[in-house]
Amino acid sequence: MLRQTAESFPEINTPGMRLIARIFRLRDLIFENAQREMARFDLSAAEYSVLATLRKTPAPHALRPSDIYKGMLLSSGGLTKVLKSLEQRELIERTDDPDDRRGSIVHLTDTGIAFAEDAMRAVIGSDIALLRRVADADTVDALSESLQPFTEALDR
Repeated sequence: MLRQTAESFPEINTPGMRLIARIFRLRDLIFENAQREMARFDLSAAEYSVLATLRKTPAPHALRPSDIYKGMLLSSGGLTKVLKSLEQRELIERTDDPDDRRGSIVHLTDTGIAFAEDAMRAVIGSDIALLRRVADADTVDALSESLQPFTEALDR
């Protein structure tokens, strides 16, 4: 793709464009790799994201559904379907929200905590191993640090 761009549209063949194209491709490769690992745990990307979001919150690993889907590209109805699936697998429980009689709180069960940790270790470990096939740990760390100013500034 980069070679074609250089030949057919050279005026946009800049270092910035090449960086963006490579970041997009790397994201795709990492996501494809992560999906293979999630499949080993019989998890969709949305289910994995919910479990990881809950596990990354402090104990008791609980959030309102609206706080879960804020960072996800899911509607509340889509999230409800994911939560039902995870609840059937006894990885999460939903309890009434004491501050909102119409709402609920979603929290990981003990089984869900262990499962989420196993899945996260496998997915992240596999993604890091993918990167380590072409770069050592110091290079991966340096790239991470060099991208930090961009992500922090643009997230604001």
